[in-house]
Amino acid sequence: MTLKPITYLSIGAAYKSLRQNIEVQPQAEHISVLESYGRVLSKDVISDVNIPMYDSSHMDGFAVLANDIKHASDSGPITLKIVRNVGLGKVPSDSLQSGQACRISTGGYLPHGANTVVPVEYTHKSKDNVEILASLPKGSFVSPLGKDVRRDSLLLNRGNILRGQDVALLAMVRITRVPVFRKPRVAIIPTGDELTDNLNEIKSGKILNTNSHIISRLVQEGGGVSLDLGVTPDNINKVRKKIRFALEKNDMILTTAGSSVGEYDVVEESINSLGRPGVLAHGVKLDRGRVAGVGALKGKPVIILPGPIQGAVNAFIAFAQPLLQYLSGLPEFNGLRIAGILTEKWEARKKFKNFTKIVHVNAWLSKEGNVKATPITGETALMTVLSKANGYLLLPEKTTTIEAGEKVYVNVLPGLSYTSGHSASFLRRGYL
Repeated sequence: MTLKPITYLSIGAAYKSLRQNIEVQPQAEHISVLESYGRVLSKDVISDVNIPMYDSSHMDGFAVLANDIKHASDSGPITLKIVRNVGLGKVPSDSLQSGQACRISTGGYLPHGANTVVPVEYTHKSKDNVEILASLPKGSFVSPLGKDVRRDSLLLNRGNILRGQDVALLAMVRITRVPVFRKPRVAIIPTGDELTDNLNEIKSGKILNTNSHIISRLVQEGGGVSLDLGVTPDNINKVRKKIRFALEKNDMILTTAGSSVGEYDVVEESINSLGRPGVLAHGVKLDRGRVAGVGALKGKPVIILPGPIQGAVNAFIAFAQPLLQYLSGLPEFNGLRIAGILTEKWEARKKFKNFTKIVHVNAWLSKEGNVKATPITGETALMTVLSKANGYLLLPEKTTTIEAGEKVYVNVLPGLSYTSGHSASFLRRGYL
């Protein structure tokens, strides 16, 4: 058993030390284009084809030669012979001659020689002929070859998060396999003799393990794959066994609870017993979340999250989230922030004024069209603070007071501010 002095390292210094001691990097893979929604491109994507591949119609009507209809009008229609219909997806082979017209649908390829499309509303069709009732200039209602996408043009950049329309674009240019970054695998090890994963055991005094479920959702919403290894007793051998197992197939390890500063610590002892460098910092200038820590084993990051839920979430924001971004192929510190106005005065806790502060807030759109943010405060273990909040302020060590009415930047984090399935409701409520 060892006792540790209470020392605190700045968030920046702790994160820098962690980055210097890990070797894991973003890994690329190729997946089916139809399964690539939400994934991050690992390479620039260049088109090998033109879209459309040939001159195409963007109206239902008749493909003609512009010179044939230059004198057409309602009172003096031009009659052309209908030679055939142009089916969708059919590559043109025949040439259109003067005095001829082809029936064509929206998206159909123009036959060789045709250079204009006359919409059906400017025509009168008989059995074998069509009367053109308007004079249209060359190129009317025609999408030229390559208008949408040019061959050898850059479609999407490395680092793009693929949306539905991006997936459709890739499929449209005949890409079937997409280069993306592999989702980081994150193991979560909740520790504590008092915890249980069994709902039936809470009646006997056990505490339900909720923290790892929250952290797991944050990992998933952040683009990772979470593996919850289940509650582990405060026993060095058992914690060490879980960490050793997690190191084999995961990119990052998060432990929850079992962590303290200045007294015997099961998690730190377990990490240090598995090799060097082990724990790099334990006790950081983060309010709330000062007993968080970071370490490295086998070139992989190990983040020690505190037991109280606000401390656990804050430490995730400070250390795990940027690493999750990095391993996903994204910038480490590039989240969504919304400018707003603080509704109430906020002051840092006196004991931790020179710490980095994470202040959870409830943000909403006022009748005047401004985003307002109200601080939600309470003891570190209070779940209701997070439940009432939909964003947070990340405040540097030098910031100790914010007056009511001052401008602030509200950070928005998927899984904390909203779920991926309901982000649209977050937008509709006027936050963005």
